[in-house]
Amino acid sequence: MTSRQPLLEVIAVNEADARAAEAGGADRIELVCAMSEGGLTPSFGIIEQVVSSVSIPVYVMIRPHSRSFCYNEDDRKAMKRDIHIARDLGASGIVIGALTAKGEADLALLQECLAEAQELGVTFHRAIDESASLTQTLDAISAFSQIERVLTSGGKSTALEAMNELKELSKRGGERNVAVMAGAGLILDKIHPFVLHTGVTELHFGSGVRRDGSFHSPVDSNLVAKAKQHLVNAAKELHNF
Repeated sequence: MTSRQPLLEVIAVNEADARAAEAGGADRIELVCAMSEGGLTPSFGIIEQVVSSVSIPVYVMIRPHSRSFCYNEDDRKAMKRDIHIARDLGASGIVIGALTAKGEADLALLQECLAEAQELGVTFHRAIDESASLTQTLDAISAFSQIERVLTSGGKSTALEAMNELKELSKRGGERNVAVMAGAGLILDKIHPFVLHTGVTELHFGSGVRRDGSFHSPVDSNLVAKAKQHLVNAAKELHNF
């Protein structure tokens, strides 16, 4: 298992968020809408605006509704169409996840979506946290070389509550060439101990880098810069470089 470079991903819902995230040193944008519903596919106009306004990679959420992570045939068609358009609009990657009624990874749908994604990078999102088994889901999706990472809170409400689980999941992911990116409830002053305990050096921030800690407020570039510095310092200590 090789060590991974520290990576800070920031949720953006519009161009202003994306610009502020980049100015603060974020490595990547996760572009979504409807954060009150956990994040859904943004409009094509927003995708085009954001992709053209920043130089860092933009990964677009592909999630047609918030009812569940189980999708019917109409959902599947919409998801594949959204992926096609996101790719045409210049997105660097997609963020996707799908489960069967039994809580297992929907491998058939993933295969269809990955075929549409072609060269795009792929993150499997927090659907894993609602799956029947974190480890089994990780193992199943690792069969797809296009899936670079999984975004997870370790099956708990926040990543900070699941530090032991994330430590083990990160080791397992490393053995399968799938990075584990931790997200949900992370705060600036906990980054250093979190990274040292879990070994996870890819972090996903949403409200933690927004003014007032709320998605009703914009991304604050100063908070992003602080998060990035905490992450880099912790990664250096972890890997002794």
